[in-house]
Amino acid sequence: MSLTVQFYTMLSMVAFGLFIGATLDTYRRFLKTKPSFHWLTAIYDLLFWIIQGALLFYILFIVNKGEVRFYVFLAILCGFAAYQALLKKGYNYLLELVIRAIIGIYHFIKQLLTIILIKPIKFILKLFYSLCMMVITTLFTILLFILKMVWKLISWVLNVILTITRLNKITDKMIIRLKIKVKKIKGFLTKRGKK
Repeated sequence: MSLTVQFYTMLSMVAFGLFIGATLDTYRRFLKTKPSFHWLTAIYDLLFWIIQGALLFYILFIVNKGEVRFYVFLAILCGFAAYQALLKKGYNYLLELVIRAIIGIYHFIKQLLTIILIKPIKFILKLFYSLCMMVITTLFTILLFILKMVWKLISWVLNVILTITRLNKITDKMIIRLKIKVKKIKGFLTKRGKK
């Protein structure tokens, strides 16, 4: 391995140490692990470190064809220590700013969509419902009016026919008899109910 390759390896491993520090803080910020053991947290931790290891070997493969030397780990440790000493506070502050900005943008877009899309759609649907109910009520009223007119016409024609044929006297007698029978049935049922 040439000196140039070793130099690039050292620089990339120091940068990777800085990267590990930043990603570790980001991971902790989003996961907010509890002190007690939890299976899901253990799985997340394992996945996090597997991804970090895969990235490390990918970078090593690009820089020096995947050769692992002792100074590689020292360079990563130096980069991580430099991050902890110099960049941690600034990065965490910047991370919080970015998170707040993303949350603010999300709320802004949500309110904008509510004002531009959801409220007008609700208004249109309510208006459509009101119009439909108005049309249905109007049609129902017209239908009732037509049925009343038809019924009046039919009853008038029947009265004329009954008057001409003099069947109205028979029907009047039948109606009177029917009323008497209904009264008798009511009286019988009320006597039965009292017993």
